[in-house]
Amino acid sequence: MSDIFQTTAQQEYQRAAAQLKGSKDANSALKKSYERYDNLIAKSFDESSTKPDCKAGCAFCCYYKVEARAHEILLIKEYIGKHFSAEKIAALKAALEANITVIRNLTPEQHLTTNLKCALLDNNQCGVYPVRPFRCRNFHSTDAQACETSFNDPTNMETSTGMIEQVAILADAHTQGFEAATEQFGKDNRIYDFNTALLEALTDEQTLKRYQRGKKTFQRAIEIS
Repeated sequence: MSDIFQTTAQQEYQRAAAQLKGSKDANSALKKSYERYDNLIAKSFDESSTKPDCKAGCAFCCYYKVEARAHEILLIKEYIGKHFSAEKIAALKAALEANITVIRNLTPEQHLTTNLKCALLDNNQCGVYPVRPFRCRNFHSTDAQACETSFNDPTNMETSTGMIEQVAILADAHTQGFEAATEQFGKDNRIYDFNTALLEALTDEQTLKRYQRGKKTFQRAIEIS
């Protein structure tokens, strides 16, 4: 493990732990962590001789399998409650249910090679972009054409979309630092399938209370082992 990974992870752990201390949930700390993350990655992109090929409206990665932690899902739920109309929430639930119907019939291997549109994708834009999970934030590509090729042939796992190594290291380190802090404070740190967890968050008012008590947040969502 590189020194920069250890340093970045430790710094984020310390900052996140200080902000999680005494809080009932992780929403405020996670939002601040996302801000630090965005600044860290923007600086890393600026310093890199290789640049990402990602642009607004390019959404090939929004068809990939997504996994998330409970605190990420609960922050998205809060954002949806503030920014989505009742009609839009109903449409989102229907899209999540449709995705879940597909997911339930896929093996983990098939899920990796199946394009599945994110229920939050609207006109090739993320509907919760400011609070998207770390997994979504961490993805970038140096070759948009390769992303399209992979999208058109998802079963071909040999297609390389290219990532900037230093950026990937910092992104992973920051993410792990925050996750270590939530675990230290006894929060649910399980990894859940995004679709099933978000639908449960939107339909079960007890999810936040279970998280606050350090219990398993989602009872029906698919847990990723």
